[in-house]
Amino acid sequence: MESPVLNPLHPNQSNNPVAKKFMSELDKWGTPEQGFNVVCTTYRLTEHYHYWTKNNPMNVELVPEPFVEIPAQLADEMGIRGGEKVKVMSARGVYIAKAMVTRRIKPMMIDGKKTYQIGVPIHWGYRGIQEDAGKTSLTPANLLSPAAIDPNAYTPEFKGFLVKVEKA
Repeated sequence: MESPVLNPLHPNQSNNPVAKKFMSELDKWGTPEQGFNVVCTTYRLTEHYHYWTKNNPMNVELVPEPFVEIPAQLADEMGIRGGEKVKVMSARGVYIAKAMVTRRIKPMMIDGKKTYQIGVPIHWGYRGIQEDAGKTSLTPANLLSPAAIDPNAYTPEFKGFLVKVEKA
């Protein structure tokens, strides 16, 4: 539903016209013109299994708190250092966590534009050892993602959407 560029083959149709869209007050779409120009994806970590291992002290010790994986080049441009808090905003919500600056994610050239991608692990936001201790936010990462459903696989669009990033 959201893309940093128009469809190069069909600029007047840049998203799937038969995708299932919901109509609640949270069902809004971000555009590059609104400043949503960074692609965000959510993912899981090896050290955590879904959400329940946040209640296992050993897993919490391995990865104790949420983070946002940010490309080094984007971090340099924004003056962000690893460990500093960043605010990730979509048209639907806000997520605040520490920045993990990495060289693992590189900028992409899409339709002649430099486009950045960030990553947000999904494991925090519900009750767990760190949340219950007040050490992490109770905001789920998927609050950022759109509630649009692929018409063929009936899966939500949690893996690619647009955000803004700034220092918190």
